[in-house]
Amino acid sequence: MASIDRPRTAEQWRVFLAGYGADFLRIADADRLDQLGDERRASGWLGFAGAGEEALAAVEERIGMTLPPGYRGFLQASDGWLEMGPFVWTMRTTVDVGWLRDIEPDMCDLGDEDDELLARALLVSADADACFWLLDPGDVSSNGEWAAYVWASWYPGLGDRFDSFADLVAAERESFEELNARDGRALNPAGAAELVADGRRLALRGDAEGAVERFEAAARKGSGAGQYLAVVLAAFLRPDAHHLIRNDVLAHPHVVEAVGAGRVRVELVPLLLRRESGAWAQKIVTKALGDAADAPVPPEPPEFAAALERARELARRGDTEAAWSVVVAAVPRWHSDDPLRIAPLTLLTDPVLSPLVTPQRAAWIATTPKGVDR
Repeated sequence: MASIDRPRTAEQWRVFLAGYGADFLRIADADRLDQLGDERRASGWLGFAGAGEEALAAVEERIGMTLPPGYRGFLQASDGWLEMGPFVWTMRTTVDVGWLRDIEPDMCDLGDEDDELLARALLVSADADACFWLLDPGDVSSNGEWAAYVWASWYPGLGDRFDSFADLVAAERESFEELNARDGRALNPAGAAELVADGRRLALRGDAEGAVERFEAAARKGSGAGQYLAVVLAAFLRPDAHHLIRNDVLAHPHVVEAVGAGRVRVELVPLLLRRESGAWAQKIVTKALGDAADAPVPPEPPEFAAALERARELARRGDTEAAWSVVVAAVPRWHSDDPLRIAPLTLLTDPVLSPLVTPQRAAWIATTPKGVDR
């Protein structure tokens, strides 16, 4: 994702906010658009009139400090804002911005190492999903900007530190773009197919890290196939892959639609249910995939299929090391013309062979070049 320029002056903020508002209106769902009303949707401006010098001077007198220039410029461009990010819905105005200790006094006595910072922080966000945007007057840069933080109920403490309010807003805008793209509402879908194809080439060469990077870049452009293939590689590389199957595939209809519910049921659901068995897990699968029948399992290349059968025979006899040796010899010759196949997932799902595949061996499968004899 391209870096977003950080605004500082009122004019820069007007340009930034106008673009952010236009992006929001392009991809917001119907419920959120209805809440904005016809006038805002028509104008494309999700803010308000800018604060004048009198209002700004009154705020600075009330808090006893000069506001940092970037945040001051924001208020001059728009005294408040709607829909600032995925979890922050309104920003405070010159009327109600103030110290966290005065507005939310209980937040300043949590009994942890952040209490001192919270006690001196300026609260700039209003309606939000269990989070607060804070500016720290005790951490000021050479250009007068205050460091910014997000306190959220889902963090163990304060989240990442940002150099300024503008840096925090820009990061939130990038998060907004990525989260919406991963729900199938991409702002910039161009080039996604090329990224998926490039990722597949890298995966077959054994460059798993490069492939994941391409697939995730495609996912940020709204590609369901890219998001799916990133999870397929994660099945070989990450112990928490079952969470990704649930959260990045089953929870996203556009991913299931892109690859087919039957494929998901055959390829990834067995891996999920191995780690998350029970009625609730089955309910998640049924909700995501409905009554879709299993897709036909794509046939393995004849030579590879024969090698797997030899490995199964050895494994059944208890000669697991010999069985794994057969697999090791076969993996480099594996290939598939299916654009959604990048590795032999059967090695992770086969009831006889999967016990042979330790995490280290799974990583080896993902990072071994394949189709080398073709």
